[in-house]
Amino acid sequence: MQRSTHERIQAFIRGLEEGVGARILKMSSALMAFALLAFWYNAGGYHGFSNQESMESAHLARQLAGGKGFTTDSIRPLTLGLLQRADTNHAAEVLQHPVPDLSNAPGYPVVLAGLMKVLPFHFAADQNWFYQPEFLIAGFNELLFFAAVLLLFHLARRLFDPGVAWVSAILFAGSQTYWKFSVSGLSTIWLLLVFLSVVWCLVELEERQRRETPTPGASLALAAGAGALVGLGALSRYSLGWLIAPALLFVRLFCVRQRGRLCLWTAVSFLTVMAPWLGRNWALGGAPFGTAGYALVENTPPLQGDRLERSLSPGAAGLALVAPRDVVNKLLINGGEILGNQLPRLGGNWVCAFFLCGLLLPYRNPALRRLRSFLIWSLALLAVVQALGQTHLSSDSPEINSENLLVLLAPMVMVFGTSVFFTLLDQISHPDPKVRNMVVVFFAVFMCMPLILALLGPPSQPAISPYAPTLIQRTASMMQPDEEMMSDIPWAVAWYGGHVCLWLTLDDAATFDEINRLKPVRAIYLTQRTSDRQFLSQMLVNQQSWEYFMLDSIPTNWAEAEVPTDFGAKYRLTNEPLDYLPAQMFISNSNRWWGEGRR
Repeated sequence: MQRSTHERIQAFIRGLEEGVGARILKMSSALMAFALLAFWYNAGGYHGFSNQESMESAHLARQLAGGKGFTTDSIRPLTLGLLQRADTNHAAEVLQHPVPDLSNAPGYPVVLAGLMKVLPFHFAADQNWFYQPEFLIAGFNELLFFAAVLLLFHLARRLFDPGVAWVSAILFAGSQTYWKFSVSGLSTIWLLLVFLSVVWCLVELEERQRRETPTPGASLALAAGAGALVGLGALSRYSLGWLIAPALLFVRLFCVRQRGRLCLWTAVSFLTVMAPWLGRNWALGGAPFGTAGYALVENTPPLQGDRLERSLSPGAAGLALVAPRDVVNKLLINGGEILGNQLPRLGGNWVCAFFLCGLLLPYRNPALRRLRSFLIWSLALLAVVQALGQTHLSSDSPEINSENLLVLLAPMVMVFGTSVFFTLLDQISHPDPKVRNMVVVFFAVFMCMPLILALLGPPSQPAISPYAPTLIQRTASMMQPDEEMMSDIPWAVAWYGGHVCLWLTLDDAATFDEINRLKPVRAIYLTQRTSDRQFLSQMLVNQQSWEYFMLDSIPTNWAEAEVPTDFGAKYRLTNEPLDYLPAQMFISNSNRWWGEGRR
């Protein structure tokens, strides 16, 4: 009996050292280390959302979770124009009903809506620097980040060895860029997980094809899974749908059996996932990708900034003035920026340099050669797509934005770059194991140095921002539920205030009058996005701009505080007791704070 107990203890210890217990212990240790890193980073680097896209995604999720469907309170004039064009019989009633969203892909908002159904989200704000729903979304993205690190580790271990896997996972988890994305509220971390899943399907498919007796059904399932995952990624970010091209090319070139059927299953599963949503957009607005389909011509000289989205129709914005040369110039300018600045520091460190050097190294393992080819094709294609698809969102936030597509490929670049580092290290003849380990540790620490310095330095201070949850909620509360409001931060009014808000039109003249005839605009809320514009080039040059309007509306005598432009009804400036001026301005058709029109 005593001997049997001793044997069981020894078996238990061996299990902790070698078996399932060892894996559980390592997983628990990794999870604890990641949780401590997340706590440390959030303590000094979390400041809530500061991005239009993250607020719109969260707002759409709130609409879905509340049973309102995929409708939006952040209403673009271009969306109204598309809806009117598709249904001319009810064009005048477009603002009388909930407005369907025609700008955002639904995948990520659906995921967040599920999260809102499970966790206790409290949408009432009591502080400007902390908003509980945003903190929960950031925490959820950090969990997805950890899942992506685990998936990358298993891929790297399968393709190379444990050393490459551990260092690649550490570099990924130690990238400041991905921590910024994780707390931004954007869909990037979710899409990283989707892309790594696509890579796993392709790796498994290629390996099965090289076996002597492959299972046809399993290969077809993997091909269909890869296509469906690319479709899921495209439903979370439309531009990611271009990945279907390198995925099909991979299947066509490297699958020796049933390649025709495999390509067909990949394409059909991709289209099956995408088609219903594209059909919905076409039926509602006459454009399969809604307003996002105009990204190719946005930020060209005739359509700079968000001019197109703030117009009721592409023609009114100046779409006819866009020439092919303008699109080519956009590609050349943005492509130069990508090649000169973004590609060399892909993922926030210099591992990409090792990856580029490794392109000259041959791999004896065919799986590595083929996966590297897929990665190169994807990099080249998405670089072009990113250059052509950049809009004002990239200008508003140059690094952390949803139009940064190459950042999705960076984790696999890290894996191949790390493998090149180990290959070069192995060229040293009979290195001392201790010295070798020290070199590996130095390499990992040096590549993670941006994050390390950020954690060791003083807490970062939030930038001056118009996104103050308490102020926006109090401003929205002065409106009746059925009243229209217009603002230069409509996504924030919709997310924080829960009120319908139109995007600011191009000027205070023609387009505003058209929308005002559809449904009267009862209040206009202008913030630093307007008041901080350049004085001479934007405020004074165009006297019909909102910048000039705001400048000319600042009162010298509050007893006669009326705006200088007559919209058909007198508007008044409201400043007390919410102190808007001089950075912000709230213009209403009544003194709402004292009870006229307040909820």
